Amino acid sequence: MGTSAQPAAEREPRRSSTVVLQSGLAQARRLLVIVLALAGLGLGLAALAGALQAGRDEARRADILLVVAPAVPGAPLIDHAFELYRRGYARQVVVAGAGRPQMEAALRERGLPPDALGTPDDAAAVAERLRSVRAAGGDSALVVAQPDALLLHLKLAHDQGLRAYGSPPRGQPVEPLALLHSAVSYWAYVLLGRLDNGAG
Repeated sequence: MGTSAQPAAEREPRRSSTVVLQSGLAQARRLLVIVLALAGLGLGLAALAGALQAGRDEARRADILLVVAPAVPGAPLIDHAFELYRRGYARQVVVAGAGRPQMEAALRERGLPPDALGTPDDAAAVAERLRSVRAAGGDSALVVAQPDALLLHLKLAHDQGLRAYGSPPRGQPVEPLALLHSAVSYWAYVLLGRLDNGAG
């Protein structure tokens, strides 16, 4: 009798640990599904907000014009940024983004005075330049960017204490994949404070 009871007693702890392990794995799977669903929802909301923002032109007078240049700035963006400056929407222009040198050169060619153009080197310098506007008594920024870059840079300007308004160039298509990529960049900045030099 003692010999038949011994294996049963040994099997019970094994069965109990298997149940605990299976329960833990099931909880981990449920948690993973919840995390992925929340991440998908967050990305979707940021992409939707970006698409809605891209459909609005909030152009108005501001203390600084923040122009966000993609790697290859297109003529519509260059023309729109210069026209806003020419019409007196802002007296100071700061260019950010991967295409900063090309955008600055194009704006100078169109007649933007050198003393109106700030030239920060990277994302941190852009944020510092925006903070200096606030420190000097300014309170607003007009962000000129492609549709997929607007939301992130409006948030960046807002975080430096400025009222931020967006003005995308007219007739620019809103590409879903670009919006999704910008949603990832937006949350990377919001949650981690990370803003790569290409974005800023």
